[in-house]
Amino acid sequence: MGDSPSFKKDAMDLWLLKFANQTLVSPALDVIMIAISKAGIPLLLMVGLLLWARGKRRIGEAIGLAIGIGLCVTFIFYYLALRARPEFVVEGVRLLLPTPIFPSFPSGHTVAAFSTATILAMARRDWRWTLIFLGGAACMGFSRIYLGHHFPSDVLAGAFLGTAIGATCFGLWVVESTWRSSVRWLLWPQIALIAVVTQMAYLDALPWNLLSWPFADKVLHCFLFGAVAFWLNLWSAGHKVKIGPWLLPLALLLPFTVAAVEEGLQSFSPLRSADWTDLVADLLGLVLFWQLSVRFMQRGHRKVGVWGSRGVEESGCGQVGVAGIGTRSRP
Repeated sequence: MGDSPSFKKDAMDLWLLKFANQTLVSPALDVIMIAISKAGIPLLLMVGLLLWARGKRRIGEAIGLAIGIGLCVTFIFYYLALRARPEFVVEGVRLLLPTPIFPSFPSGHTVAAFSTATILAMARRDWRWTLIFLGGAACMGFSRIYLGHHFPSDVLAGAFLGTAIGATCFGLWVVESTWRSSVRWLLWPQIALIAVVTQMAYLDALPWNLLSWPFADKVLHCFLFGAVAFWLNLWSAGHKVKIGPWLLPLALLLPFTVAAVEEGLQSFSPLRSADWTDLVADLLGLVLFWQLSVRFMQRGHRKVGVWGSRGVEESGCGQVGVAGIGTRSRP
């Protein structure tokens, strides 16, 4: 069986897969990667259960919640992307464990690992432990490539989703706050959603059968980037940046810059084409949702300290500092 013609367009993905799965191999690594992949999810659940049993209940519950949400999100993307596993499209893939029956994109193991690592890192607030937690999550992701179960891009998408889900579960479940200030944590899954949908577009894995209605891509651009402006304006407490004589909202400037750069990069992809009307749709969504967030914040200003305060929370697993929230965490 030769490599799938459509997959050959993803040269870097293919090269990294073959390097990890066929070149960087040894009997010792086989054993280690199998152990990491098979024991990973149960071990993550045990970490959450252990923290819960030792009195760090909110952190333990956040880990369990993040793993559960991550599983649901993974299955949604499985059947939106419907990407085949490496063994079906790449020649000579080494399989040390049976291939799961589900599609390939994203890596569910990686989602679970990064969501747990993010919660632990945010609770611990120590860069050394952060490196250990994220390094462990990266090992989980690498094991999925090494075993031939996922492409590197599947693992990257899993890292995006897992990090966002972990941060959001930590913010909504561990850090106590009013609901108005809590919603700003939804910024992170929105950013991850854009990153993963962009990946799907470059991989030609978008569910075009669901996007056949008129102007579907323009509507997606409008809402995906617009929602970022909404959550980012809440997160930054309406912060503005002075550029020359203009004072521009960060929630408009930053996402629009990213959108413009990404639109330019599409010129280098055989599966994408730069379109200035997409950028217009992005800008329209950004302005519309930014205005909505301004009104949302104006209503919240009646409550003291909802926006823009700073505080340090005790998570039970170390000191947790979260910009913009000034209340103590739950036990």
